[in-house]
Amino acid sequence: ILKDSDIMITAPTIDRLLRFFERGYLNPSGVTQRIKDAMDPLFAALSSLAPLQKNDEAKALWLQFPRGEISDYDSFEDLKEWDVVETEEEYKAKWLEDYPNEICWYELDLAEGFNRDGSLRYRGVSLGNRMIISALMEDTAEYDYSEDATVELCSVIMAAVEHAMDKLRKGVYNDEVEASLPYWFRTGVLKRSVFWKAEPETRVRAQEGVASETLTAFRSLISGGRNDEHRIGRLPNMTANDFFRACAIGYAACGYETDGSSPSELYLRYADGRDEGLTGAGFGLNEGPGIDFNDPAQWENWYFHRQSYGGHPWEVIRGGNSTHVDLFVMHDKDSLDFLFRAGKMSEDEYKTAKEKEGYYYLVSGKHRACEAINIYVALTADGLPVLLNDGNEILARIDGTDYIGIIPRAMTPKYCENLFPDRYGPVIDFMHVYEEEMAEFGAEIEWLPEEPARLKL
Repeated sequence: ILKDSDIMITAPTIDRLLRFFERGYLNPSGVTQRIKDAMDPLFAALSSLAPLQKNDEAKALWLQFPRGEISDYDSFEDLKEWDVVETEEEYKAKWLEDYPNEICWYELDLAEGFNRDGSLRYRGVSLGNRMIISALMEDTAEYDYSEDATVELCSVIMAAVEHAMDKLRKGVYNDEVEASLPYWFRTGVLKRSVFWKAEPETRVRAQEGVASETLTAFRSLISGGRNDEHRIGRLPNMTANDFFRACAIGYAACGYETDGSSPSELYLRYADGRDEGLTGAGFGLNEGPGIDFNDPAQWENWYFHRQSYGGHPWEVIRGGNSTHVDLFVMHDKDSLDFLFRAGKMSEDEYKTAKEKEGYYYLVSGKHRACEAINIYVALTADGLPVLLNDGNEILARIDGTDYIGIIPRAMTPKYCENLFPDRYGPVIDFMHVYEEEMAEFGAEIEWLPEEPARLKL
């Protein structure tokens, strides 16, 4: 691929420079003249490249560098001193492990932002998923930090940038990317049923913690259309104890230890704790005096007039950003007012809807689906108005009829739903694939095309 190019820099050289940015180092918000001078040739070389369709302030281009010879790699003496290898054989194996292909790929991303008057406000440069420049162009103060790695990187990749742009102008760049970009940089989908066939124990884990009769009830609720805000009714008023009681029903359904504790005590035991003044036992920004647990008026005042710091009162089973379970208390007021103000609802429709408005519950926990199912089914059986967020998607996951998203290894396998076209349905689980997975079901993965690079018209 690169035989006829003048790219003499090898991938190990690029990686040695990128190590300067391994700890999340970014250039400070300002920019020195030396950094400006280093960036300018890159932005000039890509001036005819059209912005990304998904972000019109950014451009992206795949660069290729040869692996080179083992002499281009870190020295045996260095790796031995760092306790990475002990023998020459291990050293060669490590080189081939780090550089299995003769050609190595790096994505170059450039970003520019402008002020309202059209003047340049910001420039950013990322290479191989490492941010190497993040600069406000109007701030030209001097900073006490080393610019050498940044300046050298901008310089040594220029030949590869020009080579890629030349292939784009000749009409061969995109075909080459589709044919040769390694799978660990790519996005794809795999049918969950195929994954289960290769690893049957994951099917057992998907339903672990949910009784068969609960699954039957869950399937009936979702497939029967009961998970619909127009079919669940409303509660005309609410108290804190009503909310705590719903939580207690959910805890019992999940098999949590309740040992005769009151609903409010269970909430304090299992919930996140940042309750925005609901119990009086919150902390930090979420502390407050608490309210009378049996007074609907105090609940209403707290519900509609509290300071909200991200929905933490509803995190009834604590966890991380995507591993907790929410039991939201919802009310129609805000949504109805929004629809009416936006002109999407007539005055008569608004008045009719307002007569029926009230409280209902919304369970959310697709990454702890079994607990979410147990809570949803139990609250429904108790006669409470409740919805399950992502109900259809969770049912598809439980039954193995959906897709698992394959994402590039540099991405964290969370919050990647927007990477996948609607034709696959909602994709809510994500994974990386390695050599072992490719051997098991690589042929079954449907790889999505890369967004083609385009020249400006």
